[in-house]
Amino acid sequence: MSLKKRFMDCLTGAGDEKLCGCTTTYGVVELMKLCGHERPLADTDPVAMTELALAGPRYAGFEWVKGMGWDITAVSEVLGCGLGTPEIDRQYCIKEHPCAESLDALDCPDDFLERGRFPAYKEHLRMLLEKVGDEYAVFGETEGAFTAAGNLVGAEQFMKWTFKAPQKVQQVLEVTKHAVIQAVNFAFELGVDYYVLAEPTSGPALMSPKAWEKFVFPVMKEIVEAAKGPIVLHICGNTDKIISLMCETGVAGISIEEKADMKQAVEIARPKGVKVFGNVSAATTLFSGTPEESYRESMAALENGADFVTPGCGIAPLSPLENLLQIRKARDDFRRA
Repeated sequence: MSLKKRFMDCLTGAGDEKLCGCTTTYGVVELMKLCGHERPLADTDPVAMTELALAGPRYAGFEWVKGMGWDITAVSEVLGCGLGTPEIDRQYCIKEHPCAESLDALDCPDDFLERGRFPAYKEHLRMLLEKVGDEYAVFGETEGAFTAAGNLVGAEQFMKWTFKAPQKVQQVLEVTKHAVIQAVNFAFELGVDYYVLAEPTSGPALMSPKAWEKFVFPVMKEIVEAAKGPIVLHICGNTDKIISLMCETGVAGISIEEKADMKQAVEIARPKGVKVFGNVSAATTLFSGTPEESYRESMAALENGADFVTPGCGIAPLSPLENLLQIRKARDDFRRA
């Protein structure tokens, strides 16, 4: 049975095999050096993007493959956000918020998928899926609607609006929701197996569970219902208080950081038919910890019930490859135990 079949069986509930990989970003410098394709070219060039995607399984032991680049700004860029300049160890980031002062510029262009990096993603996904065939599952990823909205307005201002101007929040979300649905189904129509929506701006450090339920939940639910394939929702921070809400959006899986309680998340998610990805610390352990620490955290995630053992968030570019390999080693040892 192919890894793709095993992965999709686990994601959709037909299997319970433990798999390992990364379900956010892995633009890691060591992987770039090994595959011979570095950023910033790998952010925009379909060939370089494809080869770096394949470096995950080839060199880090990942059992599925990421498509669509190494950051979560592509939707926001098309909607008008200015981006910083990427480097080999620095991904694209938001530098300009076009709706900070006024919503007059708020718009989702009719040719959304013909702008920004989406034409490059189209060619990249064609190449990647051709190379992968039925061997690996492939996923696409962008920011979610709430994070895109925060990028357009500025996160601090947007959070203030949830209290002072909720009508403006809804106005922006209506546009970003429409854009995200286009991005999601663009990827599914090209052949990806699942899609990750990253919603760091909706994390518990910025939003209360009550606000999350009011503003994020209904939009996520609409996106999931409109999606032509399974969605995995990633949120940073300690998401313990919103795990149930995350699962009730209709997603196939949730991705959580080390600050969240994996055992509790699994106990909540499993009866709802939702799988859990995580939660080895990307910011500390995989980036600056030892291989032994990376192994222990990976094993702990498995022992606490993770369906897919992964970094808790996007992997920092300068993380040592040896630390990443401990995820696979822990999973293999867990199977043998």
